[in-house]
Amino acid sequence: MRYFLQRLLQFSIVFFIVTFAVMILMRLGLNAPGDPARTLLGGTADQALIDETTAKYRLDSNLFVQYFFWLKGMLTGDMGYSVPNSISVAAYIQTRAMTTILLGLYATFFAVLISVPLAVHQAYKRDSMFDKVGSGLSFVFVSVPAIVLAPILTIVLINETEISFGDYVLTIGGWFPRVGDKIYPWEDLWAHIENFFVPTLVLTLPLAAIYTRLLRGDMVQTLQADFVTLASAKGVSPRRVLWVHALRNSLFSFVTSIGTQLGAIVGGAIVVEQFFDLDGMGSMLVGAILSKDLFTVQSTAAILVACVVVVNLIVDLMYAVIDPRIRHMRALA
Repeated sequence: MRYFLQRLLQFSIVFFIVTFAVMILMRLGLNAPGDPARTLLGGTADQALIDETTAKYRLDSNLFVQYFFWLKGMLTGDMGYSVPNSISVAAYIQTRAMTTILLGLYATFFAVLISVPLAVHQAYKRDSMFDKVGSGLSFVFVSVPAIVLAPILTIVLINETEISFGDYVLTIGGWFPRVGDKIYPWEDLWAHIENFFVPTLVLTLPLAAIYTRLLRGDMVQTLQADFVTLASAKGVSPRRVLWVHALRNSLFSFVTSIGTQLGAIVGGAIVVEQFFDLDGMGSMLVGAILSKDLFTVQSTAAILVACVVVVNLIVDLMYAVIDPRIRHMRALA
């Protein structure tokens, strides 16, 4: 309980610092006029509407009062109003959140699914041709950002290309739509796969490369540890030594990376959503910043910060699952 309370306090501090800094930047740093209500409503708003908005959201108070009034409204579901989109911020985010959530979940799931067996076999076959090819491919995908990978996969998988071999014509590509539709799996599973496959692949490949490199490095060191040699000497099967003893003791950096890469997923989602016209929270945040939509930016940043902190809290709790000694140490702390 003490550990949980400490982490909760850390979450509160991080949440306040980041969201308060975002509010200050939106008020003062984006070439906004001195009157936040006029910035929010636009230069054509009449004075009566400006005064009403100022009073409703306490925009005439100091920044701390504005922040805590906004935070109180957010906790009760009132995140403000998005004037450029003529919709409440809560409803606006609700229409966009599921796309980003699905992209993030898919990318993380498939990256883990690819990286774990690949890293384990690379470590087991260290310095073999399989290991060298796997390390080379992971280095390539780590180095290629989403903004470059997206058009490459578009050319390969989306654009239809004909290759002639004499009288024989081979057609490749054209398998997926260029512009994605927000079709969810509970509406039409196959259409959902068609629309989300390439955007998910753009996010998955760099993540899988990062996870593979981290886990492979830790597995190589673990396989040289004394307890692995002892387990093999006792007659434990090589498969169990590899997939239970060695893998379990190599997961700390891997699990930590899953938490820390959440920010990279959000950054990649911004590129993916813009490139494939998938309306998610990433593209919403970019549009809100450009249109100086104050409450949308604040609320979106708050949600993203909360997600990052909660995921990292889950990662910390998973340490105790991986190694029970950590759980005992926290109990004694």
